[in-house]
Amino acid sequence: MKNRRNTILLVAGTAMFAAAAAPASADAVSDFYKNKTVTVQVPSSLGATLGLYGRLVVDHFGKHVPGSPNVVIESRPGAGGAVGAAYAFNVAPKDGTYVSEVLSAIIVDAIIRPGAKFNAAKFQWIGSVATRPAVVSVWAATTPAKTLADAEKIQVIMGSSGKSSETYMIPTLMNALLGTKFKVVLGYKGGAEINQAMEQGEIHGRMQYWSGWTAGKPDWLRDNKLIHFVQYGPVIKDIPNVPRLADLVKEAKHKQMVSLMEASNHVGMGFWAPPGVPKDRVTALRNAFASMLRDEAFLATAKKLQAPVEPMNGVELQKIVEDAYATPPAVVDELRKIVAGEGKS
Repeated sequence: MKNRRNTILLVAGTAMFAAAAAPASADAVSDFYKNKTVTVQVPSSLGATLGLYGRLVVDHFGKHVPGSPNVVIESRPGAGGAVGAAYAFNVAPKDGTYVSEVLSAIIVDAIIRPGAKFNAAKFQWIGSVATRPAVVSVWAATTPAKTLADAEKIQVIMGSSGKSSETYMIPTLMNALLGTKFKVVLGYKGGAEINQAMEQGEIHGRMQYWSGWTAGKPDWLRDNKLIHFVQYGPVIKDIPNVPRLADLVKEAKHKQMVSLMEASNHVGMGFWAPPGVPKDRVTALRNAFASMLRDEAFLATAKKLQAPVEPMNGVELQKIVEDAYATPPAVVDELRKIVAGEGKS
């Protein structure tokens, strides 16, 4: 009887300790963030879709983080999002006061290009606002190719921010797998600059996330200023007659290449903290992000901006990235050769 009583007291004591420890941990996180400033990095110019979502998060995130810190935005464009990712991964504070949005193509870029200055599998994913289904589109008034079949015979000039961006990798992959004749011009600062170049006739088209058109250029869709050649990533229900890239390729290894590329689109508008941030703060940031995505004020603003919200939590993002890193090495090697300009598969 005495042993049973001691056991009951031990269990009760443990429960009381756990109950006391949880608020203490929460209070510690709240105390840390109180009067702090959290920086949210956008790895592109602020004028395009990535900037739109970055500002949306910055305007609503702080009130959901314990301690209600001030939240500011920072733009670090370059190399298709790689400059910002490398800074956040290697240089930025690792105390929970620095969060980076991802230009999601860099996830694939880190897998296929040796020497990347970051490892997306080590990102501490906080959550994603929305997936990023994508299209390859051209400016209807100036493009010499009006259909995908035309693009297999006629050179079409596409704009890109850098070789680590899908604006480069997808047209290049299509050249190898489908026989299109896209010429990709590099060096644009970001999506806004590429769009301007299309409108001015400097280039014919670009790869673009669908939300970049619906939220960023809805008038272009309304006025039929664009022709869409293919879609990829999550299915875009608005354009059912535009073929999916995954359906156009036939060989198994080519389908695996497309699947790897599409990991970026499923991660979409993801946000992450650098490796090294204490786990309790990562958990707090994840919970705050999830709470923000349910906030009526956030959802109302997103609707006003025509910015789709399709939430995904940090654990789900981690699984997507791990699956991408599990792509067979032989497939990764062939994809690497294609996007490095070493010829067709």
